[in-house]
Amino acid sequence: MNNESFISLDWFTEGLNSALKNNHIVVIVDTLRFSSAVVTAVAHGFTIYPTSDQKKGAKFAASINAEISGKPGEARYSLSPLSYLNTFHADNKKVVLYSPNGAACAELVKENNTAYIGCLLNAKAVGEQVSKAAKNSKQNVTVIAAGEQQAIDTGEKIVYVKKRSRRIFAVEDYLGCGAIMSSMTLLKSPEAEVCESAFNGSREKIEELLLESWSGKYLVQHHLMDDVKHAARLNYYDVIPVICGGKIVPFV
Repeated sequence: MNNESFISLDWFTEGLNSALKNNHIVVIVDTLRFSSAVVTAVAHGFTIYPTSDQKKGAKFAASINAEISGKPGEARYSLSPLSYLNTFHADNKKVVLYSPNGAACAELVKENNTAYIGCLLNAKAVGEQVSKAAKNSKQNVTVIAAGEQQAIDTGEKIVYVKKRSRRIFAVEDYLGCGAIMSSMTLLKSPEAEVCESAFNGSREKIEELLLESWSGKYLVQHHLMDDVKHAARLNYYDVIPVICGGKIVPFV
């Protein structure tokens, strides 16, 4: 029997719960935009507290003297990764970051779990670290694509379904997962192999694909094209965010 660690692919909270139940190391990937915002923020000295409930998040932020995220252009910090740039002299670098997808996954991680945040921006760094951790601990790895809320194309714009709806598999998360897996030196499940191959076959047009994705088109329509372009930067940061005690900090 082969006891070598292996990588599998799953998605959203259902896949994450299964992976945590089986004591897998997990990597949460929400390319547009939770993971990209977290990686950028942590690279610039921030500590992030994920929340999938904005009202509860606001109360928690007040209790720990942290900033609460809001809409780009209205709040100091948001899901826009660009809101964490040029913040070297910020007086408060604790942010409670609201996200219905990536943060919903991150909130499920407990003290005894090992979980990282990854995306295209830090794919190589997180892939290499996770490979090392898995080999040392003899654990398996599940890379989680956070997915996206169901949306419709009216012909004029992308509109997300307001009521509770199913999550769809987001191509930007799939490519982010594949990028991370391409730097992992572990056995891969068939699903992980196909995901890695998809990334390798698409790496020369990552930005184009992200801009044409459901999430990408939605962000462009809301004048956030630069968020998408930033998220498409492959291996731009070496930082490896890890979830520890309900907060996200750099792995050291």
